[in-house]
Amino acid sequence: MALDWDKLRVFHAAAEAGSFTHAAETLHLSQSAISRQVSALEHDVGVALFHRHARGLVLTEQGEMLFRTAHDVLMKLETIK
Repeated sequence: MALDWDKLRVFHAAAEAGSFTHAAETLHLSQSAISRQVSALEHDVGVALFHRHARGLVLTEQGEMLFRTAHDVLMKLETIK
């Protein structure tokens, strides 16, 4: 299954920030755009990636695995630049 890199980048930012709002500020997008992208990614992979709480986001086990993979890819891309 091919995943959309933009969705992965948004997911990674949300996971690092711990909230859609902070990720939106970092990526200069709206909070609703972040939420939509993450929801679409969750639909694509067929699992919840975050537990959503009033105080922020917590990665699920599957979300943690995807985060580590996305992080590794981002770091490799940075070394290429």
